[in-house]
Amino acid sequence: MTRTKIYLLTSFFIANIGEWVYFIALNLIILALTSSATSVTILYLFMPIAMLVTNSWAGSFVDRVNIKKLVIYLHLLRAILILILVMTTHMLTIYILTFFIQIFTAIYTNAIFVYSTKVISENEQQRFNAWRSMAQSSGFILGPMITGLFFFIGTAHLAIVMNSIALIIAALLLGKCPHISETGIQQRVTFATIQADWRIVYLYAHKHLSISFIFILNGLFIVCLTAIDSLEAAFATRTLQMSESTYGLLVSIAGIGFIAGSICNMKWLVKPLNAIFYGVLCCSVGYLCYGLAQNWWMAALGFFILSFANSFVSVGFMTYIQQALPAAMLGRFTAIFSLLEAFTTITILLLLSIGTQIISLRILVLLGTCLLWGLAFLYGVYYIKHRSAVY
Repeated sequence: MTRTKIYLLTSFFIANIGEWVYFIALNLIILALTSSATSVTILYLFMPIAMLVTNSWAGSFVDRVNIKKLVIYLHLLRAILILILVMTTHMLTIYILTFFIQIFTAIYTNAIFVYSTKVISENEQQRFNAWRSMAQSSGFILGPMITGLFFFIGTAHLAIVMNSIALIIAALLLGKCPHISETGIQQRVTFATIQADWRIVYLYAHKHLSISFIFILNGLFIVCLTAIDSLEAAFATRTLQMSESTYGLLVSIAGIGFIAGSICNMKWLVKPLNAIFYGVLCCSVGYLCYGLAQNWWMAALGFFILSFANSFVSVGFMTYIQQALPAAMLGRFTAIFSLLEAFTTITILLLLSIGTQIISLRILVLLGTCLLWGLAFLYGVYYIKHRSAVY
């Protein structure tokens, strides 16, 4: 593995764990300040709202600036805002700071993907994506554990300060990665530029309908997963009668499944389109096992299958779009499609919040699973038609 990949993966791993530590600690701080679950729930709306605010223009920005400097500055800006956040107990100030942190996070997510696409050679991208997927899933498991350790030796505020330090370390590691030298960088971004970019993306999407279709399917897939996952805790504890500790073990099983899938992705390079289709199909099987579960073992089996398969979908999709789209417009294309995904996610979550008041949780989970099976069918039709494509 080259130094560039090591620096990138280590930076991503440290930042990802730090984000988990920060978010869990912030939840507890707000709960302690307000004693209100609703105040905590508001935090979960900030990320999709931040995507709505930024993704209409962020792609244009990402495709035209010095992207290495951008991701470093985004890390440092978040580190500064997090340190300021620790110093206040005023709820409105906390919410404003958190919202801006999520805005910078949304831009960073787009920027680091584009940067890694340009700095990693095409024949290494799929394996790198698998390593990145494993780093992300490891953070999913290690983040809560590290947060608990900080709570044991200090407070939630200490955990948040450590995240600020983690972001600074991640920025220093990115500083050791190479710059990207290409024509057209450092262009000024204006409203007219953004309008022109929207038209460029529209024309490209209209011309390459097969690529647009896979983007739309993946967006709907993520929306379905988000919708079912939002019911996960309530379904496990109320419908399946699990204790909080048993549910925590179930979540760990999901993390292990994701890591196992990422390792398989590194060991055996599956064609991206194959990874997406079979991953979605197996993910649907996993959610069906979970939705029909009557005990912990059945739910655990479903969780392992769906998380294992989801790693293939994630790695396959990232590799697919890296190979299918021109690198010069990758930021704009992914940002605009993510904007539509965020809007759909917010709509579905609001509908689900209403649905939980009139329909049983098991029926809602099974309805979400049925939608997932419908997507698997559409993926199957797409796969049969395009499986001979080079990517």
